[in-house]
Amino acid sequence: MWRRFVLFGLVALLSGLFGMPAAAAPVVASQTCHASAAAGERLADLDRAPQRWICSDASYDIGPDSLFLRFRLDNREAPRAQSFVTHASPFAAITIRVIDARGAVSTARYTKADSRHLVAGPMMVLPLPRTSDAPREVAVRIDKAWNKTIASEARLDSTLEGSGWDMGVVVTMAAICGMLIVPLLLNFGFYIVLRREFVLWHIAMVGLMLVQSVFGTGFIHILASPDAATEISINSLCFGAVAASGLMFVVTFLEPDALSPALRRLFLTCAPLVMAGGVFTSLQIDALRPWSALGIYCAVSFAICLIFGALVTAWRRGSKLVIFLMVGWAPTLLVGVYRIGSYVLPGTRPTESVVIFQLALAAEVLANSLGIVIRFLELRRERDLANARATELEGVAGRDALTGLWNRHSIERRFNDLFRLGYRTMAVIDLDHFKRINDRHGHAVGDAVLKVVAATLAEDPEACAIRMGGEEFLMLLRGPGSAERAERCRRALSTRIAAAVPGLEHVVTASMGLVEHDLSGNLDVEFAVLYSHCDRLLYEAKRLGRNRTMRERLTGFTPDLQARTA
Repeated sequence: MWRRFVLFGLVALLSGLFGMPAAAAPVVASQTCHASAAAGERLADLDRAPQRWICSDASYDIGPDSLFLRFRLDNREAPRAQSFVTHASPFAAITIRVIDARGAVSTARYTKADSRHLVAGPMMVLPLPRTSDAPREVAVRIDKAWNKTIASEARLDSTLEGSGWDMGVVVTMAAICGMLIVPLLLNFGFYIVLRREFVLWHIAMVGLMLVQSVFGTGFIHILASPDAATEISINSLCFGAVAASGLMFVVTFLEPDALSPALRRLFLTCAPLVMAGGVFTSLQIDALRPWSALGIYCAVSFAICLIFGALVTAWRRGSKLVIFLMVGWAPTLLVGVYRIGSYVLPGTRPTESVVIFQLALAAEVLANSLGIVIRFLELRRERDLANARATELEGVAGRDALTGLWNRHSIERRFNDLFRLGYRTMAVIDLDHFKRINDRHGHAVGDAVLKVVAATLAEDPEACAIRMGGEEFLMLLRGPGSAERAERCRRALSTRIAAAVPGLEHVVTASMGLVEHDLSGNLDVEFAVLYSHCDRLLYEAKRLGRNRTMRERLTGFTPDLQARTA
């Protein structure tokens, strides 16, 4: 049933994606020809070389110092052009020359401080120089443009104030910005109940999307008046951070077996590199101006490739959760590929595609939020199952009478079930020189020490603590950083024992042998096999001087094992 609901939602969102009406702005003319020029070249120099003019909506080049646009207004019945409107983007100066129907020439030069940002859309407007008659030709020179869209989305407008999106688009974009607040609040609620890493990454991703939407749609100018350079910097940082947090969300949201360990490590390594692409673009280094926008586009392209590879891998491995990511990411990935391709490929028209991109974000947030709900229910089911099995273990085999922990018999009976639930890190802990405590202080003090050890090991909510006998304990752990958590427990024993059992003549330490089973390994593992590895490592830790941990990572229990000291 939920699959049909997700499919229906995707169809509805895609229908809106491509059915959104365009802005009903009173446009007089879009740019008809453009040309790039080096420093010192003027419009007259281009007129003497007409072959340099490109009269198609493609092949924009911001490498040279200046970019020229030419509008020819031959339609006498069209409204009179009064302003120049284009995508809000950094520039050094814009010079506008107008030739009216009588041949009179008027010129005006503007800096970025003279431009005015529209509230209804990510566009800025500059007034045309005054002429006594209707303009016949308008030439625009843009010095040191930072983005091709300042030329590709340029147009002349019949109003002096400039016109942006129509009311339908404005309301839709505002609704999307408001809609992003809802999953943001829901995720905070989820995290209070379910403290999982993927919820935090989704909170970060949605929060950054909200910031980007407010700046990318121009709605920020309702409250403040940042210049175009600041907007582009914040947009670039948000895009890079959204892509990086998206990578982290994917790798933490999917089931542990959905991705290979190598692919997970690749995601963790590449997330900071993707963020670096946004930082590179936001810095706006003048020497790198022609390539500045490519920084974020390359970073996002890399993230798209990684996400696509992860989705395919998870699908092939039979992930139940990957369908939500596929539905959620599909529109965003498609729009991202289109947007990057239109900017990078020379024969295409660069475009920001703000409207369809915001709709794609809406699809992503809705689908992934639904996926988080399903994941939440799945994890709760696993927890309930684990609790039920724990109750069963307690009833069947009982617990250790002294410490209240499970005993060896109980864990051996249900080890495979716990292993399938993700408890794939085993640690065997033995107190160093425990016999000395019993001999010098008596068995009552020794029992008190064992109780402190049991209480310390049982504090980890994602671990099962077992007393194997005497002063030997065992921990089964799951979740991220399980080995590091076990090590923190071992090191905490000395402090906890010293605080709870006064009068001991020496610091009580512990040695540990720990084995992490690789997630790509076999699901059917014998307790005795894994325990024997831990016991051997524990013996090695004792031999090397005690108060230390020896650990290994196993994959399929191959004989090629590498031990290292923690």
